Amino acid sequence: MKDHSCAPLPNGAEIGAYRILQVLSSGGFSIVYLAYSEQSEECVAIKEYMPANRALRRPGDLVPYIAAEHISAYRYGLAAFFEEARILAGINHPNIAQVLELVRANETIYMVIQFIEGASLDKHIVRNRVQGRIAVLPEDFITGVFSRLLDGLDEVHGRKLLHLDLKPQNIILQPDGVPKLIDFGAARRTAGRDSASAMPMFTPGFAAPEAYRRDGAVGSWTDVYGIGACMLACMSGKAPQEANARAREDLIPLSIEILERAYSGRILSVTKACLELDPSARPQSAREILQRLKED
Repeated sequence: MKDHSCAPLPNGAEIGAYRILQVLSSGGFSIVYLAYSEQSEECVAIKEYMPANRALRRPGDLVPYIAAEHISAYRYGLAAFFEEARILAGINHPNIAQVLELVRANETIYMVIQFIEGASLDKHIVRNRVQGRIAVLPEDFITGVFSRLLDGLDEVHGRKLLHLDLKPQNIILQPDGVPKLIDFGAARRTAGRDSASAMPMFTPGFAAPEAYRRDGAVGSWTDVYGIGACMLACMSGKAPQEANARAREDLIPLSIEILERAYSGRILSVTKACLELDPSARPQSAREILQRLKED
């Protein structure tokens, strides 16, 4: 299916008790909409399972066309999407976007998610960059944000679920400053599940080296790398060097060394440990990073 497209649902389409208002984003296997609930009179985000490499949907259509050779893979992904949503729906944490319900319609599944008001950490970083200044965000701010996120991520990992796409764009700072982790779209590969049949998804600079490989042994240590990359971006104001490029010439140690003039040895040592190329050399859990950040 080389020539294909997955047109989004038209504005005004109804999914359960929700009415689609507009598209918020689209990626490799899903489309996210802003929708309105007539019952609660509130807006929600709705994530639709719609893999671009498996499905075809023309403008105006509701139900996608799945070619015979893609049906098995489509159903596998659908089952994994459902399982991910089911697990997330059982998590009620102040720093994790809440999954409200699942809706089956149009031969796919829709994940209804709490709509988070605020701006991404990525935008906050861009706003605070000043030419010639080493430090971008204050250390106390970084520690406060990531302490909360790590607590939420620890609960996610405890449910045998991985995020696998940790990046500043997926961290929303609410108006009161409380961070929320969103978009568990890459978490189709749950811990302990055979990953060979799952399509790798990652963001260069924030992805661990094992995430680049279809058969990579991903785990909580993979999300640990993402946390370290996000923390480094908060300090340096840019995405870290890509993991694949680091294998040829590793510039991360130099980036961290430059930051020694602006940040404490504690936060820099934690960041460096998270960004180890060898998965076994990293902290193995969100809880371990959290404890290191709080050490005196």
